[in-house]
Order: sequence, then C-alpha cells, then structure tokens
Amino acid sequence: MKHPIGQTRNGIAVYVDLIQSRAAKHIAQQPHLLGLIAEALRQTTLRGANAMIEHDMGRAIGYNFVVKTAPTDGVFYAQLLREDTYTRFVKNGKPLSTQYLSMVLHRNSDDSYELNDAWIGRLSPARPGTADETAESKAYWADHAIILGNESLQLRTVTKVCPY
Repeated sequence: MKHPIGQTRNGIAVYVDLIQSRAAKHIAQQPHLLGLIAEALRQTTLRGANAMIEHDMGRAIGYNFVVKTAPTDGVFYAQLLREDTYTRFVKNGKPLSTQYLSMVLHRNSDDSYELNDAWIGRLSPARPGTADETAESKAYWADHAIILGNESLQLRTVTKVCPY
C-alpha cells in the first residue's frame, strides 16, 4: 500500500509502503514520524537513484536507541521477527535525546521516491548481512548496538557469539 508522504523542495513526490517496508515498522511504533518525515522532505532536494539523508530538525524530536558499546556491556545478537539478518543488541543502555532524523530513499521508475526506512537518530551503516551492507557496516556494528526495548525477537536465534 503506497501512502503519499509529501514532496521534496525540488517538487518530487515521496511515498512509503505502510505494509512491507522497514519504515512501516518504525512508523507503526512512532506515528508522529510521518509528520517529521514530511517536514524534513520539504527542506530536502533529492537527486540520484538512492539517497541516505541525516536531517537536523533543529529541535529535540525523540531518542536515539543506537548507542556506542563498551567491552563490559551485555551485548547479544538476535533476529527480529520476520527477518533473517542478525541485529546487535545491548541490554542496559540509555537512549540519548536527538534532533536528527534519518531516511533511506530509492527512486522509482516514475521519478518519484519511495521511503524504505526512517528513524529518529543519526545515520548509521546498514547492518551486516543485509542487502544494503557497506564496507563500514561490520566495523560500525562491532561497537554499536540497539538498546533492547519492545522488539519482537526470534528467541531461538539469540546468541552471544557474533554471527558476522
């Protein structure tokens, strides 16, 4: 289901799939994210096939749940429900207030853009093992993790051994 979000500063339409996309999961957990995305897009000029954007909203908009970890932190890996890629989690972390909104967009054949992912917090490389993995992914996720919250984990995949 394509849902129109708004237009960019250069007049390009942006849509999100509210059922299948990774952004849909974040929007379901934080519905106000749609308004923040629309606001950020109005100030953004999009060009190219893919765009990874970190937008400073100029005010606190929420909390970043991706934190830098120390060797003494209780870190583990698990697959989220309906995913086959492992995510690095930390049990006891404190989310930090942030004014950054991050977005990942891909241009469609009709020159509109589709929002694939969006979250409150700084831009970070894709998780290792995903289709969007970069050269920086493994190094970044070796010392960063998501603070465990209300994520639905596949319990049989929980491990303390790094799977990548």
